[in-house]
Amino acid sequence: MTDLMTRSDKRTATQDNQLIEACYSMTLNEKRLLLFGISTINPSTFPDLNKPFKFEMTAQDWKEQFGGDNPWLMLKRSGEKLMGRTLTLHSKTNQDKTMLNWFEEAKFQPTQGRVVITFTRAVQVRLAGMFEQFTTIDMLSVSQLTSTHAVRLYELLSQFKSTGYRVMNTEDFRFAMDVVNTNQGTKNLKRRVIAPAIKQLNEKSDLFCVVTDIKEGRTITGFKFVFRTQEQKQLF
Repeated sequence: MTDLMTRSDKRTATQDNQLIEACYSMTLNEKRLLLFGISTINPSTFPDLNKPFKFEMTAQDWKEQFGGDNPWLMLKRSGEKLMGRTLTLHSKTNQDKTMLNWFEEAKFQPTQGRVVITFTRAVQVRLAGMFEQFTTIDMLSVSQLTSTHAVRLYELLSQFKSTGYRVMNTEDFRFAMDVVNTNQGTKNLKRRVIAPAIKQLNEKSDLFCVVTDIKEGRTITGFKFVFRTQEQKQLF
Protein backbone atom coordinates (compact mmCIF):
# COMPACT_ATOMS: atom_id res chain seq x y z
CA MET A 1 0.00 0.00 0.00
CA THR A 2 1.12 3.55 -0.65
CA ASP A 3 1.11 6.48 1.75
CA LEU A 4 -2.08 8.08 0.39
CA MET A 5 -3.72 7.14 3.67
CA THR A 6 -2.01 6.36 6.96
CA ARG A 7 -2.98 4.26 9.93
CA SER A 8 -3.44 7.44 11.94
CA ASP A 9 -6.44 8.36 9.79
CA LYS A 10 -8.56 5.54 11.26
CA ARG A 11 -11.35 6.53 8.88
CA THR A 12 -14.16 3.97 8.79
CA ALA A 13 -17.43 3.67 6.88
CA THR A 14 -20.45 2.05 8.56
CA GLN A 15 -23.52 0.97 6.60
CA ASP A 16 -26.72 -0.94 7.22
CA ASN A 17 -26.44 -4.40 5.69
CA GLN A 18 -29.27 -3.49 3.32
CA LEU A 19 -26.89 -1.07 1.62
CA ILE A 20 -24.09 -3.63 1.55
CA GLU A 21 -26.30 -6.14 -0.25
CA ALA A 22 -28.10 -3.64 -2.49
CA CYS A 23 -27.69 -3.52 -6.27
CA TYR A 24 -26.31 -0.36 -7.84
CA SER A 25 -24.04 0.84 -10.61
CA MET A 26 -21.22 3.32 -10.16
CA THR A 27 -17.65 3.92 -11.18
CA LEU A 28 -14.70 3.44 -8.85
CA ASN A 29 -14.35 7.19 -8.25
CA GLU A 30 -18.06 7.50 -7.47
CA LYS A 31 -17.72 4.64 -5.00
CA ARG A 32 -14.74 6.36 -3.42
CA LEU A 33 -16.69 9.58 -2.95
CA LEU A 34 -19.63 7.67 -1.51
CA LEU A 35 -17.48 5.81 0.99
CA PHE A 36 -15.73 9.02 1.99
CA GLY A 37 -19.12 10.59 2.67
CA ILE A 38 -20.29 7.59 4.68
CA SER A 39 -17.08 7.70 6.71
CA THR A 40 -18.00 11.19 7.95
CA ILE A 41 -21.21 9.92 9.57
CA ASN A 42 -21.24 8.91 13.23
CA PRO A 43 -23.25 5.64 13.17
CA SER A 44 -24.23 5.98 16.83
CA THR A 45 -26.10 9.26 16.21
CA PHE A 46 -29.68 8.78 15.10
CA PRO A 47 -30.71 10.98 12.14
CA ASP A 48 -32.46 14.24 13.01
CA LEU A 49 -35.11 15.46 10.57
CA ASN A 50 -33.95 19.03 11.18
CA LYS A 51 -30.26 18.22 10.67
CA PRO A 52 -29.84 16.14 7.52
CA PHE A 53 -26.56 14.30 7.08
CA LYS A 54 -24.24 16.17 4.79
CA PHE A 55 -20.53 16.13 4.17
CA GLU A 56 -17.95 18.12 2.29
CA MET A 57 -14.93 16.98 0.38
CA THR A 58 -12.22 19.13 -1.11
CA ALA A 59 -9.84 18.47 -3.97
CA GLN A 60 -7.06 18.34 -1.37
CA ASP A 61 -8.97 15.68 0.57
CA TRP A 62 -9.30 13.67 -2.63
CA LYS A 63 -5.62 13.96 -3.42
CA GLU A 64 -4.66 12.83 0.08
CA GLN A 65 -7.11 9.93 0.11
CA PHE A 66 -6.91 8.62 -3.45
CA GLY A 67 -4.25 10.53 -5.39
CA GLY A 68 -4.70 11.45 -9.07
CA ASP A 69 -3.44 14.18 -11.39
CA ASN A 70 -6.65 16.26 -11.37
CA PRO A 71 -8.42 15.67 -8.05
CA TRP A 72 -10.94 18.50 -8.49
CA LEU A 73 -12.12 17.15 -11.84
CA MET A 74 -12.48 13.62 -10.45
CA LEU A 75 -14.31 14.92 -7.39
CA LYS A 76 -16.66 17.12 -9.43
CA ARG A 77 -17.51 14.46 -12.00
CA SER A 78 -18.12 11.86 -9.33
CA GLY A 79 -20.49 14.15 -7.43
CA GLU A 80 -22.40 15.07 -10.58
CA LYS A 81 -22.87 11.45 -11.64
CA LEU A 82 -23.84 10.27 -8.16
CA MET A 83 -26.74 12.73 -8.12
CA GLY A 84 -28.39 10.55 -10.77
CA ARG A 85 -27.57 7.19 -9.22
CA THR A 86 -30.11 4.92 -7.55
CA LEU A 87 -29.86 1.69 -5.61
CA THR A 88 -32.24 -1.24 -5.41
CA LEU A 89 -32.63 -3.04 -2.09
CA HIS A 90 -32.49 -6.81 -2.12
CA SER A 91 -35.93 -8.38 -2.04
CA LYS A 92 -36.27 -11.71 -0.31
CA THR A 93 -39.49 -12.41 -2.24
CA ASN A 94 -38.18 -11.50 -5.73
CA GLN A 95 -41.42 -9.57 -6.21
CA ASP A 96 -41.25 -6.37 -4.18
CA LYS A 97 -38.83 -3.72 -5.40
CA THR A 98 -37.54 -0.73 -3.44
CA MET A 99 -35.37 1.89 -5.13
CA LEU A 100 -33.64 4.79 -3.39
CA ASN A 101 -31.54 7.80 -4.36
CA TRP A 102 -28.22 8.24 -2.60
CA PHE A 103 -28.04 12.03 -2.50
CA GLU A 104 -30.62 14.79 -2.14
CA GLU A 105 -28.42 17.78 -2.98
CA ALA A 106 -24.89 18.56 -4.14
CA LYS A 107 -23.29 22.01 -4.09
CA PHE A 108 -20.17 22.56 -6.20
CA GLN A 109 -17.78 25.35 -5.20
CA PRO A 110 -14.96 25.38 -7.78
CA THR A 111 -13.21 28.46 -6.39
CA GLN A 112 -12.75 26.57 -3.13
CA GLY A 113 -12.29 23.19 -4.79
CA ARG A 114 -15.08 21.76 -2.68
CA VAL A 115 -18.37 19.88 -2.92
CA VAL A 116 -21.00 19.75 -0.18
CA ILE A 117 -23.39 16.81 -0.47
CA THR A 118 -26.56 15.89 1.45
CA PHE A 119 -27.74 12.30 1.78
CA THR A 120 -31.41 11.47 1.21
CA ARG A 121 -33.48 10.67 4.28
CA ALA A 122 -33.93 7.05 3.16
CA VAL A 123 -30.16 6.57 3.10
CA GLN A 124 -29.53 8.55 6.29
CA VAL A 125 -31.58 6.12 8.38
CA ARG A 126 -29.43 3.31 6.98
CA LEU A 127 -26.18 5.00 7.99
CA ALA A 128 -26.83 5.83 11.64
CA GLY A 129 -28.80 4.79 14.69
CA MET A 130 -27.73 1.20 13.99
CA PHE A 131 -26.76 -1.28 16.66
CA GLU A 132 -27.17 -4.74 15.10
CA GLN A 133 -27.49 -5.08 11.33
CA PHE A 134 -24.53 -3.02 10.16
CA THR A 135 -21.02 -3.45 8.78
CA THR A 136 -17.97 -1.23 9.30
CA ILE A 137 -14.97 -1.18 6.98
CA ASP A 138 -11.62 0.54 7.35
CA MET A 139 -11.15 3.06 4.51
CA LEU A 140 -7.42 2.33 4.49
CA SER A 141 -8.19 -1.26 3.61
CA VAL A 142 -9.92 -0.34 0.35
CA SER A 143 -8.03 2.83 -0.58
CA GLN A 144 -5.74 1.02 -3.01
CA LEU A 145 -8.39 -1.07 -4.76
CA THR A 146 -8.91 0.04 -8.36
CA SER A 147 -11.97 -2.06 -9.20
CA THR A 148 -15.54 -1.42 -8.10
CA HIS A 149 -16.12 -5.18 -8.01
CA ALA A 150 -13.18 -5.57 -5.63
CA VAL A 151 -14.56 -2.90 -3.30
CA ARG A 152 -18.02 -4.47 -3.38
CA LEU A 153 -16.60 -7.93 -2.66
CA TYR A 154 -14.62 -6.49 0.25
CA GLU A 155 -17.84 -5.04 1.70
CA LEU A 156 -19.73 -8.30 1.25
CA LEU A 157 -16.99 -10.30 2.98
CA SER A 158 -16.69 -7.77 5.78
CA GLN A 159 -20.23 -8.63 6.87
CA PHE A 160 -18.87 -12.02 7.92
CA LYS A 161 -15.58 -11.14 9.59
CA SER A 162 -16.67 -13.01 12.69
CA THR A 163 -16.85 -16.30 10.79
CA GLY A 164 -14.19 -15.82 8.12
CA TYR A 165 -16.30 -17.17 5.31
CA ARG A 166 -19.37 -16.27 3.28
CA VAL A 167 -21.62 -18.42 1.11
CA MET A 168 -23.70 -16.79 -1.63
CA ASN A 169 -25.84 -18.28 -4.35
CA THR A 170 -25.11 -17.08 -7.85
CA GLU A 171 -28.31 -14.99 -8.07
CA ASP A 172 -27.61 -13.02 -4.89
CA PHE A 173 -23.98 -12.54 -5.86
CA ARG A 174 -24.89 -11.23 -9.31
CA PHE A 175 -27.43 -8.86 -7.75
CA ALA A 176 -24.97 -7.39 -5.26
CA MET A 177 -22.25 -7.01 -7.88
CA ASP A 178 -24.63 -5.43 -10.42
CA VAL A 179 -23.99 -8.10 -13.06
CA VAL A 180 -27.46 -9.61 -13.33
CA ASN A 181 -27.62 -8.89 -17.05
CA THR A 182 -23.91 -8.94 -17.89
CA ASN A 183 -21.13 -11.52 -17.88
CA GLN A 184 -23.61 -14.22 -18.75
CA GLY A 185 -22.68 -17.77 -17.84
CA THR A 186 -20.89 -18.86 -14.71
CA LYS A 187 -17.59 -19.25 -16.56
CA ASN A 188 -17.63 -15.58 -17.60
CA LEU A 189 -18.74 -14.51 -14.11
CA LYS A 190 -15.79 -16.29 -12.54
CA ARG A 191 -13.25 -15.10 -15.11
CA ARG A 192 -14.33 -11.47 -15.48
CA VAL A 193 -15.73 -10.61 -12.06
CA ILE A 194 -14.72 -13.00 -9.29
CA ALA A 195 -11.12 -13.81 -10.24
CA PRO A 196 -10.02 -10.17 -10.82
CA ALA A 197 -11.76 -8.99 -7.65
CA ILE A 198 -10.10 -11.66 -5.50
CA LYS A 199 -6.73 -10.96 -7.10
CA GLN A 200 -7.02 -7.30 -6.10
CA LEU A 201 -8.13 -8.11 -2.56
CA ASN A 202 -5.21 -10.47 -2.11
CA GLU A 203 -2.68 -7.99 -3.49
CA LYS A 204 -3.98 -4.62 -2.29
CA SER A 205 -6.16 -5.04 0.80
CA ASP A 206 -5.80 -6.40 4.32
CA LEU A 207 -7.77 -9.54 3.39
CA PHE A 208 -6.67 -12.74 1.68
CA CYS A 209 -9.47 -14.75 0.10
CA VAL A 210 -9.98 -18.05 -1.71
CA VAL A 211 -13.20 -19.14 -3.42
CA THR A 212 -14.68 -22.54 -4.14
CA ASP A 213 -17.71 -23.51 -6.19
CA ILE A 214 -20.88 -24.83 -4.62
CA LYS A 215 -22.53 -27.40 -6.87
CA GLU A 216 -25.73 -29.33 -7.25
CA GLY A 217 -24.67 -32.19 -9.43
CA ARG A 218 -22.53 -30.63 -12.14
CA THR A 219 -24.20 -27.21 -11.92
CA ILE A 220 -22.56 -24.36 -10.00
CA THR A 221 -25.24 -22.81 -7.80
CA GLY A 222 -23.12 -20.57 -5.59
CA PHE A 223 -19.74 -19.73 -4.16
CA LYS A 224 -18.01 -20.07 -0.81
CA PHE A 225 -15.54 -17.31 -0.01
CA VAL A 226 -13.09 -18.13 2.78
CA PHE A 227 -10.93 -15.24 3.95
CA ARG A 228 -8.38 -14.28 6.56
CA THR A 229 -6.24 -11.25 7.26
CA GLN A 230 -3.01 -11.01 5.29
CA GLU A 231 -1.13 -11.95 8.45
CA GLN A 232 -3.18 -15.17 8.73
CA LYS A 233 -3.08 -16.28 5.09
CA GLN A 234 -0.58 -19.01 5.90
CA LEU A 235 -3.50 -20.78 7.61
CA PHE A 236 -4.95 -21.73 4.22
